[in-house]
Amino acid sequence: MDKATLKKICNEIVKPSEYLDYREYLERLYRALKEQKAEYTYFDFSEDAGLGHNNLMNALIRGRRPLTPKTSKKMIASLGLVGRERQYFEAMVEHTYLRDPVARESVFRKMLALKGTLVVNELDRWQLEFFSHWSHAILLELMHFSGCSLEPEWFQERIRPKITVDEIRNGLDLLCRIGYAERNETEGCYIPLQAEVATGPEIASVSLVRYHQTLLQLAQAAVVDCPPEERDINSLVLTVTQDQFQELKNLVQEFSQKIYDDHPPCPPEPSSRVVQVSMQIFPLTRAPGGKK
Repeated sequence: MDKATLKKICNEIVKPSEYLDYREYLERLYRALKEQKAEYTYFDFSEDAGLGHNNLMNALIRGRRPLTPKTSKKMIASLGLVGRERQYFEAMVEHTYLRDPVARESVFRKMLALKGTLVVNELDRWQLEFFSHWSHAILLELMHFSGCSLEPEWFQERIRPKITVDEIRNGLDLLCRIGYAERNETEGCYIPLQAEVATGPEIASVSLVRYHQTLLQLAQAAVVDCPPEERDINSLVLTVTQDQFQELKNLVQEFSQKIYDDHPPCPPEPSSRVVQVSMQIFPLTRAPGGKK
C-alpha cells in the first residue's frame, strides 16, 4: 500500500480515537485497506506497519500476541499516525497492556481528555462531559421532584453520596448548556427538557464505558454505605455453555427493558427517590480459542 493512501486511511477514515481496544481498531483498519486492494493480506499489513513480512498483525488482532508500547512506536511511524490520533493510539495500547488498575485508570482519563479535543461537534463534546460524572444524570432526575429549587444546596441535600456545591452548580450549568434543562426564574426551579439521553456515534464508546465505570463504583460503595433495608445486591457465579451465556444476556436485557417500560421518565405522580438499578453479566474465564 502506498504511504499516502495508508496515512490518509489511518488518520481520516479509520481513526484510533473511535475505538477503546487497539485490536478492534487494527481489524477495522485492515478491512479498510483490503477494500482499497482486494489482494491485500495480513502479511502486507504487517509489512506496512513496520513489523516485517510475517503474520504478526493477524496474531495481534486475534489476541494471540500482545502489542507492547515499544512495538507500537514502530507501527505509529510506519502507519503515519500524527497529532492527537497518534497520542490516543499510544494511550490505547498502554491502557490495554497495563495490569495495575490505578495506572489503567490514569491512562483512561488521558484517553478521555484526548477524545474531548478530537470531537468536532460541540454537542458531542458536551455529551462527553455529561457522561463523565454520575451526578449529572441524578441532577436531571431530581428536577422531576416537586419543590425543586434553583439553589444547588437543595440538590446537595438529596444526593448520596455527597458531592460539593461547586460540582452541583457546574452540573446544572452543563445541563442547561447542553439543552437538557432550563432555569425557570418565575417558578424558581429547573425544568427538565430531556427525558432520554443518548450519545452520538463519535463519543458513544468512550463515554458510556466511563459512565458505567462510575456507576459500578457507586454500587461498590453502596455495599458498605447503604443499610440493608435500602438496597438489594445479589451476585451469582455460574457454569454455562456459550448458548446459555447468550440466553442469560438476553434475559438481562429484557428485564432491564421491562423495568424501564414500567418506570419511564417523567412519571405521572411525584417522585420521592432516585435509585440505581444495575445488572451485569460477564465472563470470568476465557472462551476456548477466544481473544485474551
